[in-house]
Amino acid sequence: MELRLLTTFLKVAQLQSFSKAAESLGYSQSAVTVQVQQLENELGVRLFDRIGKKVSLTPAGEQLVTYAN
Repeated sequence: MELRLLTTFLKVAQLQSFSKAAESLGYSQSAVTVQVQQLENELGVRLFDRIGKKVSLTPAGEQLVTYAN
């Protein structure tokens, strides 16, 4: 698990938006999406429920926020 992936995950969780997280981190939106997908694949769980442009944490995502902090 890379620190970069956790940092990106936490920013998306904080801002509840992939595009806002990308802007904040200086990444493209697609890079943020790929990083979150890599983390989800590594952990074998969905971390976010994606509803349009807004995202919300799944129960597994909420647990990871606690761990990552």
